[in-house]
Amino acid sequence: MNTFENEETRGKRERWWRSTFLIVATIYVTLLLLGLLLQILGGFTQIVLILFVAWLLAFVLSPVVGWVVERGWLPRGAAIGVVYAATLLVSGFVLFYAASSIGASMGEMAADFPLTKARIEGFLNDWERAIAFGRFNPDLVGLYRDVEATVGRIGVEIVGDVPSVTVAVLGALVLVIILSLYMLADSKSLLAKLGRIIPSRYEDEYEILQRTVANAFGGFLRAQVILAGVQTGLTIAVVLLADLPYPFLIVAISGIAMLIPFFGPPLALVPPILATAIFNPDVLLFVAPILLVVQTVLVNYLQPRLMREALGMHPILVLVGLLIGAQVAGLWGALFGIPVLAVLNVFFNYAVNLRTIEETPAVEMDEVLDEVRREAPDATHEEVVAIAADRVEEEHADDAVEDAAEAADEASGELRDAAGDLREAAGDQRAAASEIRTSATDLRRTVDEVKNVDEAGERRPSEG
Repeated sequence: MNTFENEETRGKRERWWRSTFLIVATIYVTLLLLGLLLQILGGFTQIVLILFVAWLLAFVLSPVVGWVVERGWLPRGAAIGVVYAATLLVSGFVLFYAASSIGASMGEMAADFPLTKARIEGFLNDWERAIAFGRFNPDLVGLYRDVEATVGRIGVEIVGDVPSVTVAVLGALVLVIILSLYMLADSKSLLAKLGRIIPSRYEDEYEILQRTVANAFGGFLRAQVILAGVQTGLTIAVVLLADLPYPFLIVAISGIAMLIPFFGPPLALVPPILATAIFNPDVLLFVAPILLVVQTVLVNYLQPRLMREALGMHPILVLVGLLIGAQVAGLWGALFGIPVLAVLNVFFNYAVNLRTIEETPAVEMDEVLDEVRREAPDATHEEVVAIAADRVEEEHADDAVEDAAEAADEASGELRDAAGDLREAAGDQRAAASEIRTSATDLRRTVDEVKNVDEAGERRPSEG
């Protein structure tokens, strides 16, 4: 018996280890295949990025073209040409102004670098004396010199790569413009062809995808532009108030940093506060609180409200989208991973709501959806499904409550019947007990009479 039990235990242990090995091996092979797939796709990253930027440009300019066409000013083809020409002119002017301003600022920084370096080191020396405590003596000046050397080395490398990078950027920019022009001009035909490729049973999902992508990316871009615009205006006011040098660099770096979700706001504070502390420390105690208060309002009030209205997601999901996007696609992923996650979130909720309706017993999906459409004709398909799922859950909960109430009523009725039966049984028992008592009384009476008769009979013979 013990031998049989030991063999059975050994067999279970071997099966457990075998299953564990198969699971671990499957996960390992899956990760290897995913790594190989990402390595293969990595060669197409630049192509995908060019297509994405071209689509993004067409997406941004499409409302402008539609607005011009709706006003009846120009036909669609001419409107596209005019909008793209104006975009190229404005972009060229902005790039030329930015390049000239950056060049002028860099030249000014190079001319003033010895004085600027002395100011920075003096500022850091003051901070070293202010925060020194006991054996804690930080070498901020040495740290600054290390950073300066590193930045200088990187700058030299960048300057050496400027010609090749410029040619690559210009070539990619030409491809982006041409692709976006075709995308915008043939958007209807391209979408129609794609719609014919997709099976008809997925027509609703395809319509949701189109609308959700437009809403997510459009809302996200609007939110980020609003935040960057507010930060840019605030930085311009600080630069003018504190009379800071290199205004274009300070404003540009602060505004661009604000475009980064979540991590951008604190980074956007660094240029104006640092420049004020170095070049005009007398107004630092006035400038820094204003920047911190406005940034607090932006981060805690305006940004969550804009993100929720644009994406319909909880801030935790927004942060998760930012981290995942940065891990997968670097800077571009950090910028546009959030709207991608917003699209996936819509489809996840849509699938959950559909499953809720399908798994609810005694419910016909088509009937419920048609009823909701009649009541809310302006609702989108995913909104109709969400309303139907909520209604089905409420009805199911009400049915469960009614069933529970009916069961309670039936149970209470049965209890009342049982109580009546018990009362009848108790009455019968009381009647039986009364009869038993009567019978006992009669029996005692009979016994007494028998005793009396026996005593009388014994008495007579004795007397005789």
